[in-house]
Amino acid sequence: MDRLKEYKIAHRGLGEGVHTFEFVMDDGFFDCFDATKGTKGKVNARVNIVKSSLLMEVRMTIEGTVEAICDRCLEEMELPISGELNLYAKYGERVEGNDDDFIILAQDDDYLDLSEPLYEVYMLNYPLRVVHPEGKCNEEMEHVLEELTMEEENDKIDPRWDELRKLINNN
Repeated sequence: MDRLKEYKIAHRGLGEGVHTFEFVMDDGFFDCFDATKGTKGKVNARVNIVKSSLLMEVRMTIEGTVEAICDRCLEEMELPISGELNLYAKYGERVEGNDDDFIILAQDDDYLDLSEPLYEVYMLNYPLRVVHPEGKCNEEMEHVLEELTMEEENDKIDPRWDELRKLINNN
């Protein structure tokens, strides 16, 4: 059974003009991809398709929250996610090295599968570093981090390094 069936749009039946679709990316959606297995949350997606005779412009916006682990204190937190991505879908032959902004549809494709592009917009907008807002981390863990953080030593630096830094800074 295709668990991502609800993210496929029958594009052949769409007339020219603007069409809007709403999707929910939840635990079941995230479990379909290796990198997000076990992700809990709910992200709403709105997809606007502007169809013309030659191609379809696909505008995706997402907004929601997922559960994440703070990189600083290791506590669970609600992480807001939002973003947008614009793609174009056109008919043609699938060729290796296609442009990233295009979805190439074969002439016999009946559905436009938006699961991969929705996953892509989610991953592109997931922050590299997940941390609580300042002052919201677990206080106990903050104290442990302060104790374990090494302070910079103020030992005398070899003067030759100072001369080399002067050369670098003059570029």
